[in-house]
Amino acid sequence: MSRRALSARKLTLLLAALTAAGPLALSIYVPAVPLARADFGVSVADASRTVSAPLIAFALGLFCYGPLSDYFGRRSVIVGGLLIYVVGATLAYFSKSIDALTTGRFVCALGSGAGVTIARAILGDLYERERMIRQLATLTMVIVVANAMSPFVGGLLAEFFGWRAVFLFLITLGVASLISALLWLPETRRGDTSSGVAHIGRAIGSLVRQSRFMGYAFQSGVVYAAFFVFVALIPHVMRHLGHSATEYGLWYVTISGGYFLGNWVVSRHTLRIGTPRLLQWGVLIQAVGAALGWLAAISGLWHPFWIFMPWGIMGFGQGFILPTLTAGAVALSPRYAGVASGLLGAIQQILGALAVQLMAGAATDTPIPTTTFVAAATAGAWLVLQLPLFARRWVSATR
Repeated sequence: MSRRALSARKLTLLLAALTAAGPLALSIYVPAVPLARADFGVSVADASRTVSAPLIAFALGLFCYGPLSDYFGRRSVIVGGLLIYVVGATLAYFSKSIDALTTGRFVCALGSGAGVTIARAILGDLYERERMIRQLATLTMVIVVANAMSPFVGGLLAEFFGWRAVFLFLITLGVASLISALLWLPETRRGDTSSGVAHIGRAIGSLVRQSRFMGYAFQSGVVYAAFFVFVALIPHVMRHLGHSATEYGLWYVTISGGYFLGNWVVSRHTLRIGTPRLLQWGVLIQAVGAALGWLAAISGLWHPFWIFMPWGIMGFGQGFILPTLTAGAVALSPRYAGVASGLLGAIQQILGALAVQLMAGAATDTPIPTTTFVAAATAGAWLVLQLPLFARRWVSATR
């Protein structure tokens, strides 16, 4: 098959597969964290480094791959990232200490950022903003299905074959993704080395100075911070409450199901609803879900249903938020879509990693600390989004 012969639908599926390799590398291992911790005999804080360090690596990769793809072209940078991904998964598989496992996870996550960043940039190359939101939502729905299954698959692999089997799975996935990219991924932007690196630096500076871009980055960063704190700590909570890694994977489907539905609404009704309302509704639904989860936790409702179902509501809101924010951020710099995509992704992951480290020492015998953090973060995001509206109303009232 010629790389140029791909239809829009097939290209979306290919981009979804390449993008999913990154989040899978982060999430499929999560149910196995308690088992790796027990194997190496380390503390929860030490084991949490195998979650937070990859987030930093993922952020670094997201930041670098965007500008690199603007400079060298999309396809070659994705191929290079996938090679790094496979090397990292191999290092993790053969690790003999928690530090070696953390290093392997770091390298794997560093490589996995290529597909995420460049898939967004490719859509930015091909579509205007409204169409891009719809394509992002469609792409995300495919990814969500994979992510919904990944903790369940990771839990099964870890329980029946040991936690190292997770990385054998990732090696296989990485090799398959690499072959697919070599065979079918088209080049949507030829490298532009004539303008020099200075132009990329100016593009980054221009985006950072835009309050709209930084607002998009903050809101999406809150989504990632809440999510990664949840997935880093709740497996330990579940284990303390007597639930297995497989049960965690099964209940995790409620989160992905909510996110899938949110993306479905966006993919079908973006033009009718409008992007401002999509964002407002999404941030509000996210905050309501988080508040319900916190109320359940402080009320002593610690059954997995009460832990995960509020997250299903949050996921529904986040399905509104992320495609809208991503398309809006990339549209601010159409000439350097890779830079915008990479910078946005880097900020998301950095905030997520900082949140995980901030909460690494929190108690995991109950869901209260985790749900308290998530509720506070999402409520803050909603309040920040309302500030311009409150300011306009105040100005109108004082005239």
